[in-house]
Amino acid sequence: MKQKRPVRRLFPVLLINLTGFAIAIPVLPALAYAMGGSAVDVGLLYAVQSLGQFVMAPLWGSLSDRLGRKPILLATFAAAAVLELATAFVGSLALLYVSRFFVGLCAGNVATASAMIADSTDAESRSKGMAVIGISFGLGFTLGPALGAVVGWLATPGIAGPMGAGMPFLAAAAMNLLALALGAILLEEPLPDPEKRRQNRRRLPARSLRRQLRRPGVLLAAGLFFFYTVSLTVLEGTFFIFMEAIYGYDIVEVGFLFAAMGLAMVAFHGAIGPLSRRLGDDRMTLLGVITLGLGLLIAPVYPPLWFLLIFLTIATFGRALVHPGVLAMMSAESRDNQETGQLMGVMQSASSLGRIVGPAVGGVLFATIAPQAPFYFAGALLLVSGVAWWVLRQRHLASIANPGVSNA
Repeated sequence: MKQKRPVRRLFPVLLINLTGFAIAIPVLPALAYAMGGSAVDVGLLYAVQSLGQFVMAPLWGSLSDRLGRKPILLATFAAAAVLELATAFVGSLALLYVSRFFVGLCAGNVATASAMIADSTDAESRSKGMAVIGISFGLGFTLGPALGAVVGWLATPGIAGPMGAGMPFLAAAAMNLLALALGAILLEEPLPDPEKRRQNRRRLPARSLRRQLRRPGVLLAAGLFFFYTVSLTVLEGTFFIFMEAIYGYDIVEVGFLFAAMGLAMVAFHGAIGPLSRRLGDDRMTLLGVITLGLGLLIAPVYPPLWFLLIFLTIATFGRALVHPGVLAMMSAESRDNQETGQLMGVMQSASSLGRIVGPAVGGVLFATIAPQAPFYFAGALLLVSGVAWWVLRQRHLASIANPGVSNA
């Protein structure tokens, strides 16, 4: 039992940290607009934040090998609290870019949390331990936007600063301080030996990444996950400004919409097991991609709000199927327990790159074409990439079943 205690202790700490991070999702555009920013700036701010996370994640992992998991996690919580506080008080768009990049650096601590779980579990229980991170993300990205909406309701609309659009970031700072205090009390260092910590960490050197991507099954799963992430983040970065431009919604209403979609995701997850058993992971993933793509493509076609919400709900159901389906297919490519960690690293890299590309593309589409353009782009990209993935996937499976037959 003692071996599993750090996993249980990590969950509430990570949940609070991720909730604080997710507060920015619906409210960051309002702060950018209050500082004179455009739709392009909104997309770039999300992209810069994701870039910081992508750059720093392996460095936090390496530092935690030498210094310990707990000290690094506590240091990132403290730094994030200071940076979220700085975001609330920044007075220019340039400084907002800087603060969000550094917040992204702190968000790279998820790699350290993964390493702490790896330290605390054996090969058989590790996948269950890693589920703690997935659950924390799901709950945090539901509670965070809702909390941002509630705090945004207290703020003065249309102005920057801690009494205006910056107020939700004060709540984000408070959440990180709470994570710091709770982490100091609850977290335990699983392994005292730096060498053992280094061996447990899921590292993916560039050489290993290239080697894994030469395998068709791995490349197809990672490619689909990349385009899936791009499509989602194209909308994530522009949803607030779309709802404001078309329906006159503010950060309060958009925050609660984000939270509602998060709750719908949790509810729809109950269908994953039965669908996976009935259809298989391949067909379930294809169903999810088509449902998500069509939902996003059709949602903005007809102006009434009820129409948009119906097709966003349909899209959310599709999203609930795609993510676990792709991860299950990638896990099936693993030839041993050690390789599973590498393959999950490939998926994390694909997702991180998608989160850098997607928001920037969405902001440009919104500003240069039309408010509905990010929806159309995201839906079309999903459908095209999904069909291409399915065709190539079937050829790959056929080549495995009949190794002497060429599919060229």
